[in-house]
Amino acid sequence: MIAEAPGAGADFVDAIVPDAIAKAPGFVSHVSGLTSTGTRVVEVWQTREAHQAWYDEHIAPNLPPGMGPIPAEYVDLRFEVPKR
Repeated sequence: MIAEAPGAGADFVDAIVPDAIAKAPGFVSHVSGLTSTGTRVVEVWQTREAHQAWYDEHIAPNLPPGMGPIPAEYVDLRFEVPKR
């Protein structure tokens, strides 16, 4: 899953993501970084449905006033190379 969150700073991601996401069913990994317009998030989930459930429960209700939904782009991964 790749998403752009315009106007979202590091404080937004830091406040919502770290603790709860690690326990989310289907979660594999998360990386994010600041861009010139906000924050880019890249996550690996076992299914799109698992990500959508996480988003609906933890992200959507906590969006700052004026920030609309954050659309996600889903990319089906072919393989993963584990760190040695």
